[in-house]
Amino acid sequence: MADTFSKETECLLCKESYSPVIEPEEGQSAYKLYCSSCTNWHPISRADVVRATLKGVLELKGEALALALQSVLAPCPCGEPFNHDAGQRCPTCIDKIERENRRAGKKTADDFYCPWNIEELKKLEPKIIDYIANAIAGKEETLTGLIEKYENGEIDAETYLEGIEDLQFRESRQISVIQTWAIILGHELAFRMAEEHGLVEKYGTRILVSIASGLEKSTGRPVLATLSKEKANWDGDVQKELKTFLAKIGGGF
Repeated sequence: MADTFSKETECLLCKESYSPVIEPEEGQSAYKLYCSSCTNWHPISRADVVRATLKGVLELKGEALALALQSVLAPCPCGEPFNHDAGQRCPTCIDKIERENRRAGKKTADDFYCPWNIEELKKLEPKIIDYIANAIAGKEETLTGLIEKYENGEIDAETYLEGIEDLQFRESRQISVIQTWAIILGHELAFRMAEEHGLVEKYGTRILVSIASGLEKSTGRPVLATLSKEKANWDGDVQKELKTFLAKIGGGF
């Protein structure tokens, strides 16, 4: 794998220069990462859990983040890798190929496949475990603490709202890292590791829903189906809350 991107790449088809897209453009929430051979593409959003994990755990950004994403993506169903330069084909030529494919009635497979290279992701697991352990043991400001400080007049409204925003961002990234860990572990281990590491105590029962959502990204198995089976492995309030969630969201699932 290359260790950098060319700022300007010459298209193999039209010979025009273009700049590979390596992150969502301003005002956009996602971008398309194309196969280097066909016109299949994988959507990379700002909120993508693996992207957020690479940013949060490895502290990557820009070109380094884009290159890391390439390394942990599974090959396209056609067998070729996804690459930010789309196999040295510019966006205009890719659009033309896609239009020709539609006119010719060509269709890509609709079957689910895991978009992530699990073996590559596993290389991140030691750092992910350290990150999660630090999050659990962390002494950062909590919501309860912020509320108490605000109600006691220790902080003003602006500081309080900034604290809420920081807390939400921090927890969102932590959840993304946990979901990536679930992708690595798979169904058999993800929930057991959540139990072993006290994730329910830290985040509440909703972390189990987040884990099921992470597993859906790598297996295609619906969240409700996963939780319907998993609820039997928990007891007390956790099982009760899972049953309530399933009843409300799944219509008595």
